[in-house]
Amino acid sequence: MISRRKTPDGLPFRLYRREGKFKVSYGYKLPNGTWAFRLAAQRNNPDAVAEIDQEARRRADELNGNFVLAGTTEALINEYFKWQTRLPADSEMRKADITLTENRVEAKNLIKVFGKVKPASIKPHHIYRYLDRRAELGAPAKANKEIALLSAVLEYGRRLGELQINPCRGIKYNPTRPRQKYVQPHEIALALEIGRARGGSYLVLALCVHVAYLTVSRPEEMRTLVRQSSTEEGLVVPVGKRKGGQIQRTKLVRWSPALRSAVNEALALQRTASVYVFGNTSEQVYSRSGWNTIWKRLMGYCQAVATEREIEFSPFTLADMRPSAVTDRMEEGDDRITDATGHADGKMVAKVYDRRRVRKVRPTA
Repeated sequence: MISRRKTPDGLPFRLYRREGKFKVSYGYKLPNGTWAFRLAAQRNNPDAVAEIDQEARRRADELNGNFVLAGTTEALINEYFKWQTRLPADSEMRKADITLTENRVEAKNLIKVFGKVKPASIKPHHIYRYLDRRAELGAPAKANKEIALLSAVLEYGRRLGELQINPCRGIKYNPTRPRQKYVQPHEIALALEIGRARGGSYLVLALCVHVAYLTVSRPEEMRTLVRQSSTEEGLVVPVGKRKGGQIQRTKLVRWSPALRSAVNEALALQRTASVYVFGNTSEQVYSRSGWNTIWKRLMGYCQAVATEREIEFSPFTLADMRPSAVTDRMEEGDDRITDATGHADGKMVAKVYDRRRVRKVRPTA
């Protein structure tokens, strides 16, 4: 009998990953204790590691009876991602890498519902039922994004000739309300305080959130921030999602005592020479699930301390830092806020990020 994994790693049943000093290997262990297959690649070759990871998962799914049937929507989704990966980096049809990462997460829910049926069998009423059900479960906005991905996948299916009509066309998405969460400075300070008291990953995440606020940055820009971003002049942060054919734009956030201190503290926490400023113990970017698990625990600790001290506190996320920073800067009269966010104009800033409840104006003469 095979024992339960000590730490959930997202790998298929009976598939194991081992990271050695020079090699990364995958192996599938049979019930009798022997290995059905072993795959290995040099650790310093990320492309080769990614290739054997995909191949090992495919073989494990076949052995576990979870293989993908040809002609199904799940197969088309897989082909869609392969097609996106094969497109040249400068292709206008290729999505940004950040977008594809988000899409792969969104695809999991689509596969659960539509994965086993043929693309041509999906009708508009099935899509509306999906939108309604996800809205009932409290995720109307996520459902909209998932159906938008399904539309892109089915449009690719039309390109391949697997269906004639895209049933997602003309669909009315769930009505949503923009998030209005504003994180107060003392709440960020409390997260830093508890992060330092707990140490380890809690502090790494708290520092990441703090730096996101100081630099007015998006979550992905912070989670993937590398050491080379720290320069003599300041912190060089990527701006926005890069589309095909576009050069990556950046913004230089000049050093302040608080920013320099937070970045140096984060780098000092890295046990090895990880390329990431806020990397995990494996020198990699925190996965969404890993990040969320640790962050929810930290928010729970903060809530308990806030209750004990009788101070106001409401759990927040890394995504709340950008709008909170924009709000504070606009309150202070910052006239270069579009440079800080990286937007071409102030329309998006005013519509989404400005969360001031009271607008202060000068009296007329």
